[in-house]
Amino acid sequence: MSGFNLKSIKQVFAAKVAIKDPNGEPTGVVFEMAGPEHPDRKRITFAQSRKFMKSYAKTGRAEMPEPEDAEAQKRDNLAAFTLGWSGLVDDAGKPVVFSKQAALEMYNDPEMAWLVDQLETALGDKELFITRSARA
Repeated sequence: MSGFNLKSIKQVFAAKVAIKDPNGEPTGVVFEMAGPEHPDRKRITFAQSRKFMKSYAKTGRAEMPEPEDAEAQKRDNLAAFTLGWSGLVDDAGKPVVFSKQAALEMYNDPEMAWLVDQLETALGDKELFITRSARA
């Protein structure tokens, strides 16, 4: 009898995302992103869901945020879900020290929309945050 041990597949809290330039070429920059099961990501997501449900319970209708507010929240979330980076340098070639504030500033730069899109796509890739161990 053959079978498969499902416990050999594990959800991980974080994953590394190798950033590619808009032509698909590797840049050497790597971001570490919080996965769906990361405690901070869950806490933030749940708090936003509770806020929405509370508003719905109060008014009896789903109120959508203004587009500008939704965009700002998306970038705030992205900064909160960014755990670090490596290989990132500034215009002078000096390493950029990671901080949530530095991430937010970068994500708010309209010229960096391509990076925001790449990281948002990675956050939605559930398989990125799953690994298979040699044995369970």
